[in-house]
Amino acid sequence: MAQQLARLLPASQGYSLYAPVSRQQPGVDLVIARRRARRVHVACIQVKSSRTYSRQRTTTRTKKPFRYHTWFNNFDCPPEADFFCLVALYPAVDSAQRRELGTWWAPQVLLFSQREMRQFLRSVRTVGGKRDPMFGFGFDQAAEAVQTRGDSARRYRDFSSHLLPLRVVKLRKFLAAPSRTARNKS
Repeated sequence: MAQQLARLLPASQGYSLYAPVSRQQPGVDLVIARRRARRVHVACIQVKSSRTYSRQRTTTRTKKPFRYHTWFNNFDCPPEADFFCLVALYPAVDSAQRRELGTWWAPQVLLFSQREMRQFLRSVRTVGGKRDPMFGFGFDQAAEAVQTRGDSARRYRDFSSHLLPLRVVKLRKFLAAPSRTARNKS
């Protein structure tokens, strides 16, 4: 996760990544800072992770078959977090991807702002309308993320636009904002 952020927000452009040394820091797993002139702007990130499950074949109950599935526990949004990263590791597809990543595992990272995460989690419901304790996404390739659990209407909503490489602009804008109170309104 931090490795992905470091590639997208390089030190050469003034970005730094920090991890709190205390596990008692609620809502903060990573801090991204950007120094501009004499000011430092920061974004606090909460990281949630999921195992990735693969399904090799389609069953009669499978409406939208995906090769990989994630399962996240539903949670309450800590107010300290400015952003949330939903991280899933899946087997790297081919040898070129393994060489590029330097590992057998590839990450899929979805990025949500505080407001977007609160709104999303409020919508995580069972078919019966109760709060679903889990939500999940399915994908065949790294460039897609479709909600497969937690949507009472089973719409299979596409969240591909929340993938980290597409959302890094939102982080950059947040870190360029003049003050924290101005940023919280967006």
